[in-house]
Amino acid sequence: MRRKSMVVLLVLGGLGLRVLAQEPPQVLISDSGVTTSLIGAGAPAHTIGLQRVMHAIVMDTGVRQYGLRYVVAQDDKRPGIAIPGEGYIGMPQPTDCNWYGGGFFDLQINGQTIGSTPIHSLVGRSAGSRGYADFVFDTSLSVVRIRFVTQAGSDALYCQALLEPKMEVKSLRVVVRCYPSAFVSDAERHVLTPTRDLAQGEKAELDLATESWLLYYDRIFDAGHVSPSRTGVGPCAVLWPGSQADKVGFTVGGYGIDTAMDLKPELRDFRFVFFDYKGTKNDAAMADLRQRADGLLRELAAFPFTDEGVATWPLAQKQEEIQQALATVPEEKEMAANYAKWSTELEEQLKLVRSGAAGAIMAEANAAKTIREWERGVPELKLKALLREI
Repeated sequence: MRRKSMVVLLVLGGLGLRVLAQEPPQVLISDSGVTTSLIGAGAPAHTIGLQRVMHAIVMDTGVRQYGLRYVVAQDDKRPGIAIPGEGYIGMPQPTDCNWYGGGFFDLQINGQTIGSTPIHSLVGRSAGSRGYADFVFDTSLSVVRIRFVTQAGSDALYCQALLEPKMEVKSLRVVVRCYPSAFVSDAERHVLTPTRDLAQGEKAELDLATESWLLYYDRIFDAGHVSPSRTGVGPCAVLWPGSQADKVGFTVGGYGIDTAMDLKPELRDFRFVFFDYKGTKNDAAMADLRQRADGLLRELAAFPFTDEGVATWPLAQKQEEIQQALATVPEEKEMAANYAKWSTELEEQLKLVRSGAAGAIMAEANAAKTIREWERGVPELKLKALLREI
């Protein structure tokens, strides 16, 4: 009986259950997996009747949940083509408005959206005190990784667009879309910059030397304002290094607001910080952003977007652990074959990731998927190995 109790404790330990140990703060990751459905009435006309493809990653920092969603239509008559409805990278959480859940971030290279290329991979993971969501696209013009990063205990969403061009990049543009505080047209939209407050209907081109953040808010639908049809949720904001853009402009629309950022085409690394101030009054959000903006911009310039959880993943140690477990269950030939295959793949992938050479984006994306499969199989393998001792 004592031997069985000891084995049960070992099994629990092998499955990663820690009752007494104090775990450091982490970002919790939820992955919906890929889902499909038929697009019906109410959707953009060019997508009705097609198949909708969606995949969402939610990152919970403990103070804010950021949901990021890939969403496109597919037409069986046009294989190899993704068809964005209103976009392809959406932010349905904390709220579907503000940074729009149907599509809030669009990267265009030489005038072409990367969203028309089916996504190569969307992977979410937690490493240390961080959470990551990587959207990777392998387009005819460039390999692109759009990485979103959260930190435990933080309300900020960091974003990096990283490019590995395949041909000359003549122009780069990012368009971000929001519906401040609510999906309403009987509104009073405003956009606040560090130097001015622009009212609904005004058009602006920013002075990038002094204006490198924007707060989008509604004076009527402040957080908590209730109307017969909608309740205001609060404003949203974006920051970016002024040095990465040639031009940033927008019109303060009465419903949605699109902000176009013409980026420097010679650069390859572009950075942003997004906020959703759900539940925060306009005045409080303004005060918060004004207080934090300079520090955030300094932090963003040096922010390490590298996912050390992949780059420093200890393959040799993991291989040794797996071989020890496999040795106790020689009948698990399929598992052994899988781990042998993954080991070979990871040796090449991690070597390229650590070199930072051309191809590192795809190597890291593939390594992240392989590591996920590796780690998913570990609890089952350890359980089988330990149960043999009972």
